[in-house]
Amino acid sequence: MRVAPGGIYAVDFGAVLLLADAMGALTPLLVEVLPEIEPIIVRSYAHDRD
Repeated sequence: MRVAPGGIYAVDFGAVLLLADAMGALTPLLVEVLPEIEPIIVRSYAHDRD
């Protein structure tokens, strides 16, 4: 996660992809879908704070 004083504002794609690679789960699908699901993840964390 990328975090600022106001909360989470983005997913750290580099960290996600490195972790997926280390787990043997790095696939073209993950690379393709991650930017599309990022807003959903960020909103989910924002909703949990409320």
